[in-house]
Amino acid sequence: DLDGYFSIECPLSDVSAGKAKVTVTYSAYDNNDAYRYQNDTYETEFDVFSNSTLALLEVGPFKASVETWEAPNTTEYPVLYLKESFHIDAKLMQSNGQYVGGKCLNIYIDPEQNIRPISTIRTSDIDGTIEWFSGDRTQNPKGDGIETTGGKLEGFRTLRIAFEPDVNVPGGCDKDSSNVLNGSFVDQVVLVRSRIDLQVIQTWSHSGDNGLDNDDPVFGSVALQRDRLDLKVENEEVWFIREYWSDELNEWVREGTNKSRTNEQGVADFEWAFAGQTCDGVPCSGQWRIIAYYPGSTYFEESQTNVTHEIIWMEARSINADVGFFTPAKTMSFILIAMSLLIAGAIYYQRAQARRQVQALRGILTDTMMQLEASNEFIAAIFDCYKNLVKHFKRYGFMKKVYETTREFETAVRSAFNMVPSEQLDDFLSVFEEARYSDHTIDASHRDRAMRTLDAITRSLTVSLGEGGMVERKELVNLYDKQTKAGEFVAADGTVRQAGIIEGEGSDFKI
Repeated sequence: DLDGYFSIECPLSDVSAGKAKVTVTYSAYDNNDAYRYQNDTYETEFDVFSNSTLALLEVGPFKASVETWEAPNTTEYPVLYLKESFHIDAKLMQSNGQYVGGKCLNIYIDPEQNIRPISTIRTSDIDGTIEWFSGDRTQNPKGDGIETTGGKLEGFRTLRIAFEPDVNVPGGCDKDSSNVLNGSFVDQVVLVRSRIDLQVIQTWSHSGDNGLDNDDPVFGSVALQRDRLDLKVENEEVWFIREYWSDELNEWVREGTNKSRTNEQGVADFEWAFAGQTCDGVPCSGQWRIIAYYPGSTYFEESQTNVTHEIIWMEARSINADVGFFTPAKTMSFILIAMSLLIAGAIYYQRAQARRQVQALRGILTDTMMQLEASNEFIAAIFDCYKNLVKHFKRYGFMKKVYETTREFETAVRSAFNMVPSEQLDDFLSVFEEARYSDHTIDASHRDRAMRTLDAITRSLTVSLGEGGMVERKELVNLYDKQTKAGEFVAADGTVRQAGIIEGEGSDFKI
């Protein structure tokens, strides 16, 4: 203008938030006035602030799949699967549409209940986009997909992508130091479903010799279970589709369907009277099949693998005397009985061997006690017992060779006498040590102590054999004090009189 002031409007459509540098240049040559003015340039910087916008481009199961579910009101929801991986594609932009790269975004599932993000990711410096996959360990170290957080299984959940530059998020992004871009987030309601497996509980297969005749009952049941969790699915409808083979059409023809709902254990069953060689009211070959199929629901995916069993017609045969004795059922019964007898015999043999071994030990100790009681050769009797025990241990595998160390002999004793209390075994081993290593005089007290120890162990062995018992002795007091003589009786007045003796007469006559 006349005062030398000017203004120029500069569009910010291609400007990123942050610092913007403006350069103003005056060219005297462009103004054809170089003889009066010189060229000049002026530069300055100013801050550019902007709001941000997040756009969710795609969300779906696995790395690249996309599935949707349409509600009755025609609203479409992205579908994800419980305990399975999923992917997210999104883009961060400024209010002028310019992309924003290098920014950290937080990813939440049900942010109202879970304040910690499940993962974070940075936008691309090239175009401000993210391509996040839960199964990529570099992007999601835990590798978790849609989990059962807060006890939630199937249902609608909220997926949130958030740019939060103003706060340090626990377990998420740190505060953005540039502070020139306002935060934003985008929420998407997704439907979490479960895939299912069909497991046969009671088969309805009848083929070969197991075929059925007309009107024979057909029973069958399947269990509906989540494929990623060991949890049954309750109150869902399972179809049992009946089909027969048509020789005329050369294909399977659908005849009808039994529909059943799963109970608390996730089991659905059916019952049907076999139509045999009558198919849709016309004769047929009698080849049928029943397909267990789950059509799916809002929260559960349709079954991908169905269960199909065939039923073949076979005329019922009456059982007569010409049938052989060794039928498959009887043969199997004999085999089971024989196996049971073999197992019982093996167990009895092992117990008999163990009992025989314990009886042999008791015999050795009893002989030693008799030897100690009959003579004063304490050391000789104990060494005889030692030799007999070593032979016994070698015979029954408690010792590898006859000449073992004292420690190995002690190990063999404790192993063979495992049914004897450890205190008695300690006393037992001390008897051998005293006889072998003691240098003091052995007297009758040592012999008595050894006999008491051997007697206690013998009693323990007897109890282990089930032969223990107590002998109770009773003292019969005054058994022969009041004796009744022959011919003695009690008179009416209560006195005791002797027959043949008259009171008051001096007669020596007696009976």
